[in-house]
Parts: sequence; C-alpha cells; structure tokens
Amino acid sequence: MATSSTGTKSLSELKNVLAASKSPYLLQHKDNPVAWQEFTPATIALAKQLDKPIFLSSGYSACHWCHVLAHESFEDSDVAEMMNKWFVNVKVDREERPDVDRVYMTYLQATSGGGGWPMSIFMTPDLEPFFAGTYFPKMRFKSLLARIAELWEDDREQCTEMGRGAIEQLKEMSGIPGTLDQIIATSPASGIYTQLLRQHDPRYGGFSQGGPRSSGPKFPSCSMTLEPLARLASYASSSFEGGAAIDREKAREVAVKMLRGIWKGGIHDWVGGGVARYSVDEKWIVPHFEKMLYDQAQLVTGALDFALISNPAEAEDESHRKVLEEDRALCFDLAADILEYTLRVLKHPRAGFWSAEDADSAPEEGAKKSEGAYYIWDKSELDDILGDEADLVNHFFGVKQSGNVDPKHDAHGEMTGKNILYQAHTYGDVGSRFNKSEVDVKIIVSRACDRIRERRDTREPPGMDDKILTAWNGLMISALAQGAMALPDSYAVKAMLLPDAEEAVELIKTKLWDPETRQLARSYREGKGPIGQTDDYAFLIRGLLDLYEATGKEDHALWAIELQERQDELFWDEQGGGYFASAPDEHVLIRMKDAQDAAEPSATSVSVHNLSRLSLLASNQYDAYEKRAEEIYLSVGEELKQFPRAFGYTACGLMDIERGYREVIVIGPPSDPTTQGFLSLARSIYAPYQIVIHIDPSNPPRKLAEKNDVLRSLIEGSDANQQKTTEASLRVCEGGVCGLPVTSIEEAKKILEIDAEK
Repeated sequence: MATSSTGTKSLSELKNVLAASKSPYLLQHKDNPVAWQEFTPATIALAKQLDKPIFLSSGYSACHWCHVLAHESFEDSDVAEMMNKWFVNVKVDREERPDVDRVYMTYLQATSGGGGWPMSIFMTPDLEPFFAGTYFPKMRFKSLLARIAELWEDDREQCTEMGRGAIEQLKEMSGIPGTLDQIIATSPASGIYTQLLRQHDPRYGGFSQGGPRSSGPKFPSCSMTLEPLARLASYASSSFEGGAAIDREKAREVAVKMLRGIWKGGIHDWVGGGVARYSVDEKWIVPHFEKMLYDQAQLVTGALDFALISNPAEAEDESHRKVLEEDRALCFDLAADILEYTLRVLKHPRAGFWSAEDADSAPEEGAKKSEGAYYIWDKSELDDILGDEADLVNHFFGVKQSGNVDPKHDAHGEMTGKNILYQAHTYGDVGSRFNKSEVDVKIIVSRACDRIRERRDTREPPGMDDKILTAWNGLMISALAQGAMALPDSYAVKAMLLPDAEEAVELIKTKLWDPETRQLARSYREGKGPIGQTDDYAFLIRGLLDLYEATGKEDHALWAIELQERQDELFWDEQGGGYFASAPDEHVLIRMKDAQDAAEPSATSVSVHNLSRLSLLASNQYDAYEKRAEEIYLSVGEELKQFPRAFGYTACGLMDIERGYREVIVIGPPSDPTTQGFLSLARSIYAPYQIVIHIDPSNPPRKLAEKNDVLRSLIEGSDANQQKTTEASLRVCEGGVCGLPVTSIEEAKKILEIDAEK
C-alpha cells in the first residue's frame, strides 16, 4: 500500500491531531483516545487510500449533548478502540465549517425528520453519507459502530449506493421559480400569521411545533417569530395582498407575551444577564444553559422593535395606554439587560465578541462538569447569602427546599434538589404577602441579585468559546447600533454601544478582511480561521448599514457596498438565482444555499433586506440591486409558499416591498438641536422600510454621493449655500420622488406619519 501524504499506512497508526487546532470545540476533544482528524483534503485522501468509511462528528463548544456524547463515548477507551479500528474519525466545528455541516444536516433531516447537534454521520470515503443520527447512548453507539463496520465489510456496494443516492437527492432539492407578483399574491404574511397563532401558547407565551399545549422545548427563533410579528403588528393589514385579515394588536400581544415569558423565566439569567439558547419546558423555566452570541443579538433587536411598536401615544384608551407603557418598559429592560451582559462577558478585552458560553461547568473545584452547575442553587446557600431577605426573595424566585426543577426536564438528574431562579410571583403579589410596596420589592430583588452574583463569581465559570465569528459579530454590531438609536438615555449601557460597535468593525477590517484578495475570514482565534461564507458577508453588511444609520459615517456604508459586490462575485448562482452558502470546495459535495431561517436568520433572508436598503443608499445602482433581490425571492418562491414560517425573515422583505421603502434625509450640523431632533424622531419609530441618511454640511458624504445622485444634488445645493445661514431640514423620498423639506419637529412628525395610523 502506498504511503499517504501524511505518511500513514494504516488506521492503527493514526493519532489524535486536534491539539494543533485553533477551534475551541476541536480542542475540547484533543485528549480523547479517539484518533480524531480534521476535515482536510489530506484526511479525505487518507480515507480513500485506506478504503475505510468516515465517521464525521459535528458540534460546537457550548453544546451540552455534544459534551455528554464525548464523556460517555469519545473519552471511553473501549469505544475509541472500536472507532479507531474501523473508521477514519473526523471532528467538525459546525460554526467554523457550516458548509460541511449543512450538507450532512440536510441529509440527517431528510432521513430522520429531525436534526440537531451532536451530529453523527457515517459516510463513504467519497464523502457520501449512508447513515446519520445525533446523540447515541454509549451502548447503542457501540452496537451501531459494530453494525456499520460489518455492513461495510459484507455489503459495501449497498453503502455506496445509499450514499450516492442521498447525494443525488440533495442535489435535486430546489425551488420552482415564478414571478414576484405571484409570490406576493400567495400572501405569505397571512400564512405566517395563521401558523404562528396556531402554534402560540397563550398560557406562557412562545411557540411550539407541538401546538399550544406542548410541554416544550421553546426557542426564541427571532427571525421566524419576532421579525414577522413586528411587521404584522406595525403595518396596516390592508397592505398585504390576499389572505385573511390580520389583527395588528393581536400580533403585538403574541410577540410581547413571548418576550415577557423569556424575561420572567429561568432562560433569562436574573443574576448575570443574558438569555440561554432555549427552554426545555413550556414555561421558560428550565433552560438549555448555553448562551450564544447570535441569540443575544437577535433578542436585542426583537425587543427593541416591540418597544418602539408598543407606543403609548397610540393607545386607544387609558387602560390600553397602561398596557403599552408596561410592555415598552419590559422590552427596553430586556434589550438593555442582554446588552449589558454581552459587553461585560462576551466582549473581547480589546474588540469584538466571543461566540458562546458553555452549558456545562463544575459545581466545585475538581468535580465533574454538569449542565447548569454555575446557575443553580441549594435553598440553604441562598438563605446564607440573603439573610433576613431570604424568605421574600426565595418566594419571588420560586425557591424550594427540595428544589424547583421538574425531574422530567432533568434528563441526567443533575439538578435534583437545586433551584433555578425565575419569576414565580409578581412584584405586587410578593409585596402583598410581605407587606411591601412593589417599588420596595423591586429594590430588594435587585439588591439580592447583586449579592447572589458576588457569590456566583466565586464558582468555576462555564467555558468560553473565545473565537470571533464574523457573521455573529455582524449580528451584534446591528444590535449595538439599533440599541444606540432606540434605547432611552436613562439606560447607562447606551453610551457604550456605538464605541464597541465601531471597535468590532475595526477588528474585522484589520484581522478578518484581506484587502488584496477582498475576502473575509470566517473566524479569528490566534489568527484567521477558514475563508468566509455567505452569511459572514450578509450579516456584516447588515451590521454596517445599521451602524451607518446610527452614526452617519459614510465609511460604514461604503464598506457595506464593497462587501455586497464581493458577495455577489463569490457566491451568486448565475443559473438558479440566490446565493450559495459557501465558495466552491471539491471536498464539499454540494454547494447548498442557506435559505431557511432557524436559530439564525438565513443568509438569503438577510441578503434580500440588504439589497433593498442598498438600492436606496447607492441608488444609482437601484435597478441592479432590485433585480438581484427579485431573483432571490423567485429562487425560494415555491418553498416560501409552502412553508412561510421557515422563510419568515424573507417574507418580511416582501411585506416591506408592499409597504413601500423610503429615504429619510436630514441636512444639518450634528451640533444643531433641531438636527438631532430630526434624527431622534426618525429613529424613534419602527420603520424597517426606511433608511436614514444624514448630511452634515461641513463634512458631507461625498464618496457616497458618487453612488447616489439625490445625495449629490443635495450636497451641491448645500455647498452653494454654505455662506448663508441655513436651517436644519428633513425630507422624505419615496418611489424616486423627494418631498419638500420641513424645518420643524411638528412638520417632520406629519411627514413621517408618526401621528397617523400605521
């Protein structure tokens, strides 16, 4: 047998190579007795040379069940011996290589009806999958390894045929194009509204595939829930073609009900801030404790949207006004809480944001790690921390001597006798029980959280996935920019948002962007990671556009335009329309498209919004941007019609088109109070269909004006009048026509339709 490029002649000579990796997830497995390899051309060549099947295990560093599988099987010498004897074993960090993960996750979902991580795939040396699953208990996994190895030896042809058939089926999966009008005529807005109401849980808020009485789990899934609900709650129902009538207030209530459930639940970290990835139960009490950067970013933007939509000035009566005031305060509090947590815990000391906090940690030094150990409490320990206030605080948080975690939601018995902190009773009810005012109860609970946090800080913290992902940082840049525009000044965190957003952009530009090749890297940790994928470009472009609106700095807009050009060059599908998820790679058998929304919005859905916004900002290329956006809609049209909720954020783009896009152009020096008043006014309303452009006469965006004739003419007009005293002004441009400028706040309110029914 010829020696491979690695110099290895047999499986027995393979060693675990993950110690050389930069991925936090792969490094977690560097000491496994399994001879793990990375997904590289050399590894694939080796599998072909040895003619051995590949076992591919994909996951991520904060994944609890990935840890369980590792502890039970990958750290077990007997299991490792079987794996090393029969397979070339490959570890993949799904966050760094979503292109690889996406192909095999699609196969897993198609063959099993579900998916998730850890993902376990058996495939031929030609990378064609023939068996897939997720987590397997140890004894079942050992039996499976033996059966697969036997099948490979006795009936290799069957494995190969199954693998080839699977790949061919995946290649055939595609949408059926139509016209944009035909897609809109199917009324995806009404379809999403109907589906969300059917899956809405009126008891505890949120949505479940199992229906309103399902016992969980529940995910925030903002792109599939909060984003479309915000449009449905804000736009007049008459603007949607076809379909059933939409109750705007009902849509708002359903969304806020979910946000309230998250805020009150154990999924929200009352002590340290931030939100866990999902709740395993229907009440939002028992979280899957990992905290992901992308969840924090999306929940910030979702909460801010509904803070703006829940406008007391639009109340129908005094009772409704009070409801809107409470809902608005809740949404602002949730957004601020998550932002404070992100800046304190997930922010790199210099710039940018880490990816995730782990679900698992050790309950005490030297002990075995378990899920949620950092966050759960014995009642006696809380009593010791809280002293005289223990009874009140424990009542508020539902703390019990025997623990408050339902055993059916504690798969491994790791939380027996422990308590998760969640709001079990209202401030008013607690006040009545303990003869305190609501204000006093809030002060006591807040003070208690500070004291509990001091004690918690002495525990071993969860592990940190400290790689910086371009795509997820793009989402957080959006959240920071939107927070800076929408949060009231009373929140102290607001002052930090724009500086941290700009630092993150600078980090990506200096560490993850190659100006010579004009390509992004996907991640950074001790150097650049793999090359960037479509979502890296799309999410960063979105962040830059939001940051441009928040700061008025044209450099952000110009880089967004350049990145869009590069995304088009690298990923656009000239035959079928839409964007491939990744660049060509001979070892990724199918260039798939990231079209359906899930825990993150899809690159497809974010891209259609980016293109529509760029068509206004760089309007000289309006037709090109709009044509590209339309081709994306057509590429997913049939799927959007059949599964509207799975394409929720894409459907939001169609709702924006029906509503009609507009530019809000403010001219005036930043120091002028009226200029700031205009900008604040434009940013105070929920209006994803608009883009705000600020022209500072002393430093106008001349490079951007080269791409926008309206801007150029306004700047030239401002230049001609620079010797004269000019007033700050605001004008609105819609459908290629700009209205007359107004110079007072009251006039601006009228043309922005702030006093009119939305």
